Amino acid sequence: MKITKFLAAPTGITLALILAACTNNPGAHSDPSESKKADDAGQMVHVTIGEGTCLADPATMPAGKVTFEIKNEGKDPNEFEVLTENKLQIASEKENIGPGTTTSLTTTLKEGTYHTACKPNMVGDFVGMAKFEVTPGSGGEVSEDQKEAEKKAIDNYTAYVKDQVGELLTATKDFTQAYVDGNIQRARELYAVARQRYERIEPTAEDFGIEEAGDLDAALDSRVQDLAHDANKEPWSPEVLEGWTGWHRIEADLFSAPNSHYSFASQQERQAAADNLNETTQKLYDLVFGKIDGKKGKFELALSDVATGAAELLEEVGESKIVGEEETFSHTDLYDFKANVEGAEVAYGNVADIVKSKDKDLAEKIEKGFKTVNELLEKHVSGKDSDGNVTYVDYRTIAKVQEAAEEAPKPEDYTEEQKKLSDAVNALSEPLSKVAGTIL
Repeated sequence: MKITKFLAAPTGITLALILAACTNNPGAHSDPSESKKADDAGQMVHVTIGEGTCLADPATMPAGKVTFEIKNEGKDPNEFEVLTENKLQIASEKENIGPGTTTSLTTTLKEGTYHTACKPNMVGDFVGMAKFEVTPGSGGEVSEDQKEAEKKAIDNYTAYVKDQVGELLTATKDFTQAYVDGNIQRARELYAVARQRYERIEPTAEDFGIEEAGDLDAALDSRVQDLAHDANKEPWSPEVLEGWTGWHRIEADLFSAPNSHYSFASQQERQAAADNLNETTQKLYDLVFGKIDGKKGKFELALSDVATGAAELLEEVGESKIVGEEETFSHTDLYDFKANVEGAEVAYGNVADIVKSKDKDLAEKIEKGFKTVNELLEKHVSGKDSDGNVTYVDYRTIAKVQEAAEEAPKPEDYTEEQKKLSDAVNALSEPLSKVAGTIL
């Protein structure tokens, strides 16, 4: 299952995975500009999340673009999902909806029967499962030229994902070999660079899985803070460490002092952790390359995956990585930052022409935002490693960070450079979050 990205403290504006302009029913406005905004967002469904409830109103809509305006009136973070008729396959979703917040999810739905439901804390069983009918309508018809552009975007992004996963498999094997051989310096050098392949396409692993959506991401990229929070235990508790696998389990052993809470007691444990990482990465590779089926069947990306991929990657930086909780032992967070930005640039780049044709101002804001973020990251390049890969400074040298899975810094404790990064990422995330609503 997906591991909740537990946030120790809010970090600025809420970044939506699939966010369009929040508007009301156009019929309720006397201001023509407000009606235009509502028309741009598509048909509106109001979703209210309560304690054990998840109500969508209305529960019937014509086919085409639909915007779900979601208000979380409960006490916990929540996830809203639109499921297909079998109640298993996700048609669209919005995660990490904080208590007391309102956000939006814009998607296109074809005629058919769907179900809406919520999942408190993004884990466990659904609550408020209810039928949602999509009747005949426009179906989001587009011109032949746009259809061709959309197909090209999907094909190109799918090729990019496959390319990154292929490189990830090889890089992971090289990393784990150095690790189990006891070549600590080489393993530390390979760790951050190998992980960049995963960070560039992380939304893919989060959305797809073998037994259930997100199970590969949970096995590969779980953070001990998340596991400890879910178990209501200390991060170093044996019960938590026993079930912890993936990159960050090895990171904790590789970058911690010997005989610490997080170091392995034997070479056998190191070998088992390395084998597990290689085996799970192989499953991701086999899924993406069509060698095995996942929970959703054959691996296949849709335009919505491309449209929302950029916003999801920037959300990773803005909501959690900015405090150093991703690489809490190695402090190689800037490698992850750069990889997330690179992945977002590729995802957006595949739909950039469509966005420009529909909203030139939005496209210009996005391009300017990428330029600003990249310039800030460039300031913290430290050189190149023995393989010629760009290296970055230890994140602790420019930021207040979370150390060894302990307390994360609050926004008021950020360094000036950390604030600049946070502000730049948030400024870019805002227009990126509108891409889905613009092109779907």
